[in-house]
Amino acid sequence: MNPDLRNLVALQDLEIKIASLQKLISDIPNKVQAFENELQRLRTEFQIRSAHMKELANRRRMLEGQVDTTKAKLSKFKDQLMTVKTNKEYTAMLHEIQMAEDQIRGEEDKILEIMEEMETKENHIKDAEKELNKKSTELQEAIKKTKESVPQLESELIILKEEKVLKESQVGMELLGRYRRIAEARKGIALAEAKDELCSACHVRIRPQMYADLIRTETIQACDSCSRILFHRDSL
Repeated sequence: MNPDLRNLVALQDLEIKIASLQKLISDIPNKVQAFENELQRLRTEFQIRSAHMKELANRRRMLEGQVDTTKAKLSKFKDQLMTVKTNKEYTAMLHEIQMAEDQIRGEEDKILEIMEEMETKENHIKDAEKELNKKSTELQEAIKKTKESVPQLESELIILKEEKVLKESQVGMELLGRYRRIAEARKGIALAEAKDELCSACHVRIRPQMYADLIRTETIQACDSCSRILFHRDSL
């Protein structure tokens, strides 16, 4: 293969690696943010569950307080029942006692429902807390590793860029200029591998004679369809 073309293939391979590494580095802040967002979501979800448990506990205490107050009133009504002097007063007092007893039963039923709900949710919260602790550890470790990977990736990028400069110096100016023009017009990809008589970039069939020349000669050929410079990797 033409030595310039061989160096040009190596140059494009380097540039593809550089672009991939640059994207990887540029994506790190978003990746870290995604981990942090997930961690915050889990914490918020747990806080909502915990807040609901506190709300249930407050409602239970409020109802228990109301039951105690109503029981005190009921006791007072029963004491007053012994002192009434007329049937009308007696009937009225029995009505008050009945209302107080109904109120106590209703509130105690609500307390029981809340206790049952709290028991169920308490088990869920314990499981959720374990899951939160596990996920938090995993996410914090992922955040740490992702941040710590930056210096190594940047070092690799510097080395690749140095190799790229060296390869550029090994390609003839005319061919390098042609390579740059095609790359600019073709989204950064100026070379296309010829494989199985097809251009790997545009998938158009290569003329048999051109394909044979790519394998046997050092002549630089371009795809008739996409104009990319063709190369046969097995001939490198």
